[in-house]
Amino acid sequence: MSGAAQRTPFIQRAALLRWFARRKRALPWRREPRDPYHVWLSEVMLQQTQVATVVPYFERWLLRYPTLQALAQAPLDDVLKAWEGLGYYSRARNFHKAARVVQSELGGAIPDTVEALLRLPGVGRYTAGAIASLAFNRRAAVLDGNVKRVLSRLFALGGSEDLWPLAESLAPARGAGAWNEALMELGATVCTPRAPNCAECPLRPQCRALALGEPERYPERVRKPATPHHHVLTAVVSRADGCVLMGQRPPEGLLGGLWEFVSSDFRAAAPPDDAASMVRARTGLSIAPQVSDLGSVRHAFTHFKITRQIVAVRAVRGNANPVGYAALRWMAIGDLGALALTRSDQKILALFKNAVQPDR
Repeated sequence: MSGAAQRTPFIQRAALLRWFARRKRALPWRREPRDPYHVWLSEVMLQQTQVATVVPYFERWLLRYPTLQALAQAPLDDVLKAWEGLGYYSRARNFHKAARVVQSELGGAIPDTVEALLRLPGVGRYTAGAIASLAFNRRAAVLDGNVKRVLSRLFALGGSEDLWPLAESLAPARGAGAWNEALMELGATVCTPRAPNCAECPLRPQCRALALGEPERYPERVRKPATPHHHVLTAVVSRADGCVLMGQRPPEGLLGGLWEFVSSDFRAAAPPDDAASMVRARTGLSIAPQVSDLGSVRHAFTHFKITRQIVAVRAVRGNANPVGYAALRWMAIGDLGALALTRSDQKILALFKNAVQPDR
């Protein structure tokens, strides 16, 4: 790293900035003058999510929550519903929590330094640097996957090194926001993971990986372990009036605050294949002996996969008592659209609707 850091004065910042001025994508969060709330929102949404997916969510979000104050005043259930489909829901929960901190403790003013931003819920080193530099033009570095790839190739670094010192040494005293955004844009559109378009790169004269003739070698890929696969039993529990029972997941943790059809805990060593036992354990309800198989739904998370085996059952007696859920709620099928559901539960709802109303 020390050798790479010594080369930093030779990076042609002007060439990269000229390229960025000509080639940057017209994205809604880049409208001038920069709104710190818009910058923060875009950075939260763009974590683990492609730009093409984020743009419509970003624009719909601002129609619903045009200011940070509007977001802070909104119930968490509504915020999660607005986020529905983007995944990684802890981002929405932390953003909502941080907005409330800014409103209640900071007079509604988003902090403009990395140090102050890092004290907000869910704001890490990258996000703090992005907000401080892009929204307030503070000297701060960013290091997302795109920037890591660009720096690794420029200096032919394997990828195991701590690149933060290098990124910080490169950040200019003035214009850090444009510099950071240009680096990220270069990684996203030119210096791509596979088949980088080196002929269009404004930094190709300085690129060590290109000089070595193997830019795709950097950063070196780490072999990932096999992805765990969990099996879950899910019951669509209905009652005589046609309502179905929904469980709200605890506010913290995976899919926190979202609603789902009653399911076994995926962390169990072996999920029960007895729907009656599972429903009784999770809700305190007894069900009729008839169980209808609705099929299965698969879903992939970042570090594991699940397969949910779906059954339809009818509750016959007992009082709903949540075990492992924050709340239980009987809902008419037509009202489920008001709840923030996981993607797999949306698929389960479609399966159930087709089973009970096949002609619709």
